[in-house]
Amino acid sequence: MTLVDKIGATTAVVLFVLMVGAYFYAFRPKNKKKFEELNNFVNKED
Repeated sequence: MTLVDKIGATTAVVLFVLMVGAYFYAFRPKNKKKFEELNNFVNKED
């Protein structure tokens, strides 16, 4: 393997782990209320 191959493989693995972590963070039941509060934050008028 060349250096470029090693960098590419490492980047792919790191991105995969971060995406899996974000997936489980977003769909964890204890975070549901927090995300539902942000549901309409763009259109919300103060």
